[in-house]
Amino acid sequence: MHTLSFDTTANSVSIALLRDDVVLTKIQKDMVRGQGEALIPMIQDLCVRENFPIANINRIAVSIGPGSFTGVRVGLAAARGMGLALNIPVYGVTTLQALAYKTTGLVLAVLDTKRGDYYTQLFRDGTPMEQPSVRSLTDICALTDISLAGPDAVAISAQTKQPIADNHLLMAEAVGLFSLVQACPPEPLYLREADVHC
Repeated sequence: MHTLSFDTTANSVSIALLRDDVVLTKIQKDMVRGQGEALIPMIQDLCVRENFPIANINRIAVSIGPGSFTGVRVGLAAARGMGLALNIPVYGVTTLQALAYKTTGLVLAVLDTKRGDYYTQLFRDGTPMEQPSVRSLTDICALTDISLAGPDAVAISAQTKQPIADNHLLMAEAVGLFSLVQACPPEPLYLREADVHC
């Protein structure tokens, strides 16, 4: 069984191709904007590079948020479109769950909201201890005996002195692997409304 998984919820696009629970190949491209234009060509390039026909994909896994409002929509739209075109199932994995995948101990998954605070969720050995929420840096500082996981963990750790969790998987890898164990419908998880400027 082959899974194509991808993530567009933060400042990058990452894609992985798995056979069962083995990651065959993966790519990541850092970008603040332009995920919508980059995602499908990156998927096509990955399949060409691996000589893997897109028609051989059996399932799709995608991160559903929280994260960039546009990024979440881009990823879900692409996943649903490919699922319909290929007549294969699409599975969702929350961004914070993917960040905490395969971590040990008490870990706070963190992702910058770009509004002065962070999307967060506390995990113990990869199992959620609470619902996703938004925390300020002050709130994060008040937490004790935790490690931080996520693309913003290093920047936060520099201020809070909290250690960084050992998780070296690309987001797309974690999304694909976790989807084999547990997944949810491919519906967006927004913890707040999008910014709208008139």
